[in-house]
Amino acid sequence: MVEVEAVIEDHEKLQMEAVTRVYRERHSILTLMRQLNRLVNAIQRHRGVSLAHLAGDGLFMEDVNQVQAQVNKRLLVLRNTCDQFDHLVSPREQENIQHGWNTVCHNWEGDALLENFEYHSFLIEQLLQMSVRLANRLEEPLMSASGLSATVEPANPVHSELILPLVCRNVPELIEQLARIRGLATHAAVVGDCDAEHDKKLQYWLQCAERQNRELIHQIDGIRHEIKNSWKTLTELKNYELKLAFFLNTISKDIIHGDCAKADARQLFVLGSEIIEAYVDAVDGGISLLQTGLEKELEGWLVQL
Repeated sequence: MVEVEAVIEDHEKLQMEAVTRVYRERHSILTLMRQLNRLVNAIQRHRGVSLAHLAGDGLFMEDVNQVQAQVNKRLLVLRNTCDQFDHLVSPREQENIQHGWNTVCHNWEGDALLENFEYHSFLIEQLLQMSVRLANRLEEPLMSASGLSATVEPANPVHSELILPLVCRNVPELIEQLARIRGLATHAAVVGDCDAEHDKKLQYWLQCAERQNRELIHQIDGIRHEIKNSWKTLTELKNYELKLAFFLNTISKDIIHGDCAKADARQLFVLGSEIIEAYVDAVDGGISLLQTGLEKELEGWLVQL
């Protein structure tokens, strides 16, 4: 009898170790995803102010210095925020990220517009892909990822299969579209001209942003009521529809089809940044919701013991 009890205790201990191991990993993943969300936002902002400075507006230089210092700090924080960083992000990925940022910063004031833009964009794409890869590790429920089967569904489960695509793909892709538009439009406003190549890019990005936002709003409308109630920063994006439309229409009217010299670069940048920040907050809100779901999964398993 004692031997049977010992076997049961050993089995439960192994289960506990398996669940807590996966739980800690997922907690680290969500922490990294939040840090990546803010890091990408900072690099996107750095791209925008760098383009404005390269266009000849020296007043943006202070912004460049501030954002560059922020990115440097965020890269250090990213590396030291969670215990499992080396396990989750390979040494090669770490080197590529640092190399990408070093490339962005190296003699950047001598960059051509397209060169500077592409350096930033390549690094941003790397970081977005990393976030997607991390998010893929959250798709499986905690119990099955731990090699166990849950006998009882947690009360009020957080539906990660609905949240993850928004957090790691749909919203970040729209943010990057808006950040590209902000950067190139601000540059054109400073220069007072938008050449044919940049004109085509802006028109295409505007069309993409409008389509992506329509799709996002449609997704928000169709999302479960309980998720809407818990994810206020997502539902609040609907309050930015008019402001977003004004931003995109202003760029179309003043930059693409109008006189760039009359456009106010600083106003464009500030308005675009305010809108982008709301979408970045929405991603943060989704990550918080996933964190809540992780805690519920763990608690649901614990009360079964």
